[in-house]
Amino acid sequence: MNDYDETTLSHLRLLCREERREFAFRGRSQGEFASWAERARPALRERIGLNRIREDIGGFVPSVSLFEPEDLGDYTRRKGVLQAEPSFEVPFWFLLPALPGPHPLALFPHGHYADHGLDYAVGIAHSAEMTKKIEDGDRDVAVQAVKRGFAAIAPATRGFPPACIPDIANRHGGLNCRSHLLHSLLAGRTVIGERVWDLTCLIDWALDRPDIDRSAVLMMGNSGGGVATLYAAACDERVTVAVSSCAFCTFVGGNGAVHHCDCNAVPGVLKFGEFHDVAGLIAPRHLLAVHGRTDPLFPGKEIERAVRGVRAIYDAAGAAPSFCHVYGPEGHRFYSDLMWPFVMDSLENSAVKTS
Repeated sequence: MNDYDETTLSHLRLLCREERREFAFRGRSQGEFASWAERARPALRERIGLNRIREDIGGFVPSVSLFEPEDLGDYTRRKGVLQAEPSFEVPFWFLLPALPGPHPLALFPHGHYADHGLDYAVGIAHSAEMTKKIEDGDRDVAVQAVKRGFAAIAPATRGFPPACIPDIANRHGGLNCRSHLLHSLLAGRTVIGERVWDLTCLIDWALDRPDIDRSAVLMMGNSGGGVATLYAAACDERVTVAVSSCAFCTFVGGNGAVHHCDCNAVPGVLKFGEFHDVAGLIAPRHLLAVHGRTDPLFPGKEIERAVRGVRAIYDAAGAAPSFCHVYGPEGHRFYSDLMWPFVMDSLENSAVKTS
């Protein structure tokens, strides 16, 4: 392990000390959980900049435009555009089963892709390499969902083409996500907040449709998409089942290392709490955390530390069976055989049936 030297670690312990975390959960009972969640959720929304976005757009109301559907047999696929802000568009795919609804809703924010990020979820490959990645990593999750009766939305993730402020002069290492992050931070926002905003707007739009079941909303993402899933589900209680794949890890490790990517950073988040305090706000709703045994991005002991923290919150909320953590045998990818049984069982236990 590459630990910092003791002088640096001493400084990091000063910066990250737990007593500064205003919304670190320290309760044991359902009443303490309920009181904490009532205070912590609006504080998290403020911390990630959702209120700032609302101020920035004034009276503007986000809207959606849909293109003509493509008939793919047992489902249709349509390109859509979310006008998330007066000057910012977010493209997405909308998949709808051929059978009549209403259908439960599923959203699939994607992680770090240099290009074509939203196309992975719907199985559209632009090269042989992309085809292999989709097949080997179970990445066509929106197609998997629509074939299980869900209406599926696969949006572009802010910070990646085409929904980004690009690094036009290679000032940020050629990383569009870093360029987008810096512009957002200077405006008092976070990229995480913008991603949550987009997902919330898409839920608003979808739940107004008569062919969507308002009682069942699944959100599932891998890597950066898994982080966006956790924040969105923590902030928006309409999400009934959340699946975070290859993303569940402490903000700062015991050795002082930060394992999450730059664009997932929320300034001052440790003054709010640790990773498990964010994820714990999903309780008592269903939450699955999945990791790959050979995934090099997150150390096992930090994964387990985050899991222990979330489990303690779910225990206090009286919802222990609603949280599950599992390992897949490979690396940084989706694991359909682990995710879908949890999702379908969760919907069954919530008295929600797919068509």
